[in-house]
Amino acid sequence: MKKWIGVSSLLILLFFFYRADSVSAASFVVSPEKMTLVTGQTKTIQVKTKGISKPSYSWKTSDRNVVTVSKGKVKAIGAGKATITVYEQKTKRKQIVAVTVNWKKLDAQAAFKSVNPSVAYIEMIDRKGDVTSLGSGFVTKQGEVVTNHHVVSGTDNERARIHFPNGMIYEAKYVKAVNEQLDLAILDVPQMVNIASLRTAKAGSTGSVIYALGSPKGISNTITQGILSNRRVYDGGLPYIQFSATVNPGNSGGPLIDQYGRVIGIVSWKRSDAENMNYAIPYEQLDIVLRKRQTISNVQQQLVEVPIVQGEGETYEQELNDTFDQADIIPYAQGSISGTTFDDEDVDVFSFRIDKQMKFFIAGDYGSRLAEYFYIGLYGVEGEPIQYSQPFDYEGNPLQGLSVDLSPGIYAIAVFSKEGLDPKNYQETPYQLLYQLSSGQSTNIPKSKKIIQQIEHILNEKKK
Repeated sequence: MKKWIGVSSLLILLFFFYRADSVSAASFVVSPEKMTLVTGQTKTIQVKTKGISKPSYSWKTSDRNVVTVSKGKVKAIGAGKATITVYEQKTKRKQIVAVTVNWKKLDAQAAFKSVNPSVAYIEMIDRKGDVTSLGSGFVTKQGEVVTNHHVVSGTDNERARIHFPNGMIYEAKYVKAVNEQLDLAILDVPQMVNIASLRTAKAGSTGSVIYALGSPKGISNTITQGILSNRRVYDGGLPYIQFSATVNPGNSGGPLIDQYGRVIGIVSWKRSDAENMNYAIPYEQLDIVLRKRQTISNVQQQLVEVPIVQGEGETYEQELNDTFDQADIIPYAQGSISGTTFDDEDVDVFSFRIDKQMKFFIAGDYGSRLAEYFYIGLYGVEGEPIQYSQPFDYEGNPLQGLSVDLSPGIYAIAVFSKEGLDPKNYQETPYQLLYQLSSGQSTNIPKSKKIIQQIEHILNEKKK
């Protein structure tokens, strides 16, 4: 009996030894160990085994937004990096495959098919139920339709009627956010369903392919192709994307997309005096729009109460301030105004109000080389010109200035360039205006002791 037990024990030990040796000898490899795909592409991982009878595998992806996997078949979903882990159930061994996914470049047909279902044709409706204007919009978040401020604004507009290519029509009476200066608005459409959110990105390289979608002249489901003519230009101090794809009234508010189908801008305007010089607001500008829910009927240009000037302080230019009704407000009776002209067509307007007879003196510094190529204009409340600045020399430094008596009322100052230099010399030129409103009669330029001291300080700082 004892002999039998001894033999049995030996056999059991030999069995486990053989099994352990077999397991340690078992292995499997995957091919490829790395793969690169484009969105929508599929590829199969091959597995080769050694020393495993009837192997059984399980598959796992680290990020389903990048890739999915089923029985070794990998499908690219979105751009990014992920890993595929392959487990062998019997041996508990695993292998890892590194995957990189890039966005697939789209031709016009593929771009239209991918993006157009999320592009809206917008009709603005007044209180009588009549259509007042047309535009475009698109979806990047559920319940929101992005468009232009100038599409939704209008004295009589009460609601927006939003049409999608799948036949769904929604009405919106509210905006989630609006900014007149940036020309952006977000319509509040909480009842919207089954409309995909478009991907977004910053503008790519100048010269890359782009597409504009929208409803020119009210013709919906339209796409045009062009190039990104300039990835960043400034007009009136605001950034824009310049592009060549043809757009017309009705395209406003529609998406400008890159060759991967991502929204890079919101179509806004075009130059009427040139061919294919069209402009879109960079999509990232939406991030600075203050969110405040309000009715569409309230989205009108509000008249700003101009306060009576008092005290001393600094005023900084805030674009858009290119017209009299967009003027920045000067609240101080004495101080400085700081701004920048972004090109040779930029006009900066500032407004102030006085309640008694006052003398007004202002001097502008643009740098010694540019002073004679810029003007300061003084205008009445209706935009009628009163006086323009004249160049004068202060201790060898050319400046611009004017001095005049003013009656109670509202006035505007405009800063603008005159011809004489290459256009590039007017780009992003900083300036500083020093001014004083005081009781009494006007005097010749310059007279204000405080302003002379400020001018001296500025000039001395530049010499350091």
